[in-house]
Amino acid sequence: MSRCVLSPLRLYRTGSGLQHFLPSFARACLFSSQGAAGDGKGNSGGGKGFVRNTTILVQQGCDIQELPVVVRKIAEDEFAAFISNKIIDSQPPPGAVAANGESNGAVGLDANANDGNQDEIKKTIEECLTAQGVCLVVEALSEKEFTPDVAVRAVEKILKIENLLELKHLENREEFEKIVSCIVYRGDNQTVLEVLDGLRNYMELTKTIDMLGNELVYRCSETKLTIEQCCEAIESLTQCRRYDIVEKFWSGLADQEKQIDDKNIHKVFAILPYLKVSRRAVLNVLERRIPSVWWQMSPNTTIDVLQSLETCKLSPFRITQTLARWLNTNIHAVSEDQLEAVLESFTNLGYSENQIERAIERYVKNKGVKIVSQSLIVTILKHCQAFRLRNSHILNGCSEFFIAHHENLDPGYLRAIFCPFGYLDYQPVNSNKFWETLDMYLDLNFTKIHPMEIIDIMFSYVSLERYPLMFVNRIFNPYFLDVLHARTRPERLNRVRSLIKVFDTSLTLECPDYDGPLLPRDHSAKTLFHDGRIKRIVNYITPELQKLAGGPDCMTKFTILQHLPVHELYLVDAIFHPCGMGNIFSLNTMKERNINVAVLVMLPEFFNSTGEHLIGSQAMRIRHLRRLGLRVVTLRFDTLYKLKVHPAELEKYLVERMKQALDALPTPKRTTGPDPEESE
Repeated sequence: MSRCVLSPLRLYRTGSGLQHFLPSFARACLFSSQGAAGDGKGNSGGGKGFVRNTTILVQQGCDIQELPVVVRKIAEDEFAAFISNKIIDSQPPPGAVAANGESNGAVGLDANANDGNQDEIKKTIEECLTAQGVCLVVEALSEKEFTPDVAVRAVEKILKIENLLELKHLENREEFEKIVSCIVYRGDNQTVLEVLDGLRNYMELTKTIDMLGNELVYRCSETKLTIEQCCEAIESLTQCRRYDIVEKFWSGLADQEKQIDDKNIHKVFAILPYLKVSRRAVLNVLERRIPSVWWQMSPNTTIDVLQSLETCKLSPFRITQTLARWLNTNIHAVSEDQLEAVLESFTNLGYSENQIERAIERYVKNKGVKIVSQSLIVTILKHCQAFRLRNSHILNGCSEFFIAHHENLDPGYLRAIFCPFGYLDYQPVNSNKFWETLDMYLDLNFTKIHPMEIIDIMFSYVSLERYPLMFVNRIFNPYFLDVLHARTRPERLNRVRSLIKVFDTSLTLECPDYDGPLLPRDHSAKTLFHDGRIKRIVNYITPELQKLAGGPDCMTKFTILQHLPVHELYLVDAIFHPCGMGNIFSLNTMKERNINVAVLVMLPEFFNSTGEHLIGSQAMRIRHLRRLGLRVVTLRFDTLYKLKVHPAELEKYLVERMKQALDALPTPKRTTGPDPEESE
């Protein structure tokens, strides 16, 4: 139950209004502004004489908000009804109903005659050439003849024949106020909405727009508007820049929570971007409602809901969890375009879970190479990379798609399709065919791919321990490097250059047939990003590490080895080395093997979603350090963080990890070229 506080009264609101705490007050206040305003005369301010604005405190669980509301001043008879605990009935007395029943035939005849008269009046208005002529026609009409339909036609004609300057002056005249008041106080909801929508291009008519907007707010607060009409009103008022009025619709939507269904829930989500102050209140209503309607929602409705959340940059857990369940349940019924839109929205919202992964897996296993859309495969792999989903069924299915459809593949999609395999350090089961197809496709389309994408592809190659020697001459070609620098944005140049150095270093360390390194060693001073979590935890466990190393002189923190480029990937968190060598020690990778120990702290994002496999760049990082003759110890950050308050358990964990240190890898034998330690 939510709670509203309106000093000096304490009002408890729920989905059914105020009836839980003050039922008599709720019944007495359920009246319409149509009856209160009469014919609208003397109330040119759109009802401001009897309506006030205020704010209330709304509590829903632990969430408390201050939200705007409208407050009606009740008349004497309404107050008497409140005191006597009676309901004001706006229906006519029984006698009047009986009398009306006896004269139904006469009323029917009068209605037919009145319809013909209405057509004549509208025709007369249409023949007017000036706004003054329209006003004269309206003034000559009786109250019975002057209906909202006639008033709407009069407004349309005036807007059509007058310019903005004349309309601004005409708005303050009594004749125009009478026309607008007829629409406001006697027109039905759709009529008011249509007139307001027609005024989007007439922002100068501020008074008229305010009257229409206020009337819609009052009707919404009294649940006279449907959910669809509330959403339409909010959209129109936002276009008319009435942001304060828009914020007051939340109470009407909350009162009609039960009327939100699978047919209109996407329309309520669509208005969230228009709300600022009351957005959270409306979102809470939707969070409570969507578990009841999700199973009836169509794919297009789900897409609209996700895109509305994406626009607002919101990902409420209850809603996204429900939509993930919807996807897993209806994965057999969605088209390729619909699945692509849903996955793209989930990716942009930063949300994934097991149900989404299972849905993608079922879809890929079922359709496989029958999938037609290349962009769908790209979206699936992008989602897998963003959330580190190392799912063999999904990745193998995507690799089969690439092999089967590579001839028609857009070159611009190659990076998006291939790089997730390198990022997740995954070799497809059909790896031989996969690599043959990739080499052939890249060779044929090398010049059609953006140079920066080529560098990312080469980095993924070496992450997967594949060495594309056939492309080395093209990469280190001066023309290619010039094009790369010319077509890369300045803020990305440093990243691209560092990736080229990592590519060169990787081939030098791991490929025996590589004639490198081809790039000079970088001796310039650089600042590197080092995650603060790693720095803090290493500093915290430094005494334990020094004890394992043999003393403070046997350990160096946060350093890069001389054989590696200055890149954050090669920043070693701690190195155990012989006493006294410190930061200036140099390694002889041919002779000093398995003597020094590199300690690396692994953050949760260095692993796949299950925490079982390292991502490609971190696996390559460990591999390169081992190629240089170091033993490598990996420590999980989350484990260290949990054990930091338990010294005995922490020491036991560190000793156990030291026993499981990875030994150095043998240096590959080169057929040509110098050893890496002999190159300058």
